Amino acid sequence: MYETLHCHTTTSDGQMTHLQVLNACARNNVGVVAFTDHDALPNQKVVDQLQANKNHKTKWIIGCELSSGWPKEIGGVGSNFHIVGLFVDPFNKPLLERNRKFQESRIERMKRMVKNLQGLGFEISVDECLKESSGETVGRPQIVAALKKKEHNLKIIDDLKNKMVKDAENDPELKEKYKKMIERGEDQYPYYLFLDTKAYIPGILVDYLYYTDLDESVGLIRGAGGVAILAHWTFTKRKVDARLIEKLFEEDRPDGAEIVFGLGVTERREEIKRDMEMMKHLTEKWNKFQSGGADIHKEEDFGYFVGAEWYAKKTIGLTERMLKQGNIDPQFSSFAV
Repeated sequence: MYETLHCHTTTSDGQMTHLQVLNACARNNVGVVAFTDHDALPNQKVVDQLQANKNHKTKWIIGCELSSGWPKEIGGVGSNFHIVGLFVDPFNKPLLERNRKFQESRIERMKRMVKNLQGLGFEISVDECLKESSGETVGRPQIVAALKKKEHNLKIIDDLKNKMVKDAENDPELKEKYKKMIERGEDQYPYYLFLDTKAYIPGILVDYLYYTDLDESVGLIRGAGGVAILAHWTFTKRKVDARLIEKLFEEDRPDGAEIVFGLGVTERREEIKRDMEMMKHLTEKWNKFQSGGADIHKEEDFGYFVGAEWYAKKTIGLTERMLKQGNIDPQFSSFAV
């Protein structure tokens, strides 16, 4: 059976509850799922529900995905280096406190981006963005959802798109960016236009205001009894190249890395395949844990996942190999005896 050790629920920016995810997994031949919500852990009620489903057809693992700063040797600042924690204690106080501070900073960050968007003429409010968040996390997806509720905002997005294509006529780099935006589809327009570090309209996106660097993030995960896994390397490789990843492994800083990632980025499929092979090679060389999955957010993601057999097959047996390979405490999973 397939596995996805990277999955989001309504606790952060996913569209399904933990139990809905478990049932969707069972329907789609997914035998193991790790709940890895953004900078958030399941509460007592959810943990009790999971414990009541220890005999579910799909095995589950409690985890989280920390928005981490970069390794110290390249500055440590920022929060775009994602570290997945697996088998973590959801009641660990230092990790909960770190996540509390991060979620508070997300709200302040959202407020600043809302102000920037209002300056562009968008009709959007802080309350509208908070309303789009069903869990603890509020960020760009919730801002985009709020924007799209109003025809006035859709008109501005369309106007910016038309302006971008006009400006791209004499700018090859912008033309390529526009081409990628169109390939990715309408859902990605706001990100390419104004909500990304390399967006067409700069100055709208606000970076995270609170973060823990790589080593602090790994330390928190380990302190909660978990294993720290570098997530989807393909999206950060230009900042943290393969040589630096190897150095991190050699110094035993993270515990492993995802070797299956990036399913939805079809325009870079061959490149992503090579990146997966690179991470597979490095984790094997340094005897590190191998993880990965489909980064599930909604019901439709399961269809994409199991429909891409070449991809889904790579996840078979990941958890079994991890449990055999190292000293992992499965207490916060349905693998516990």
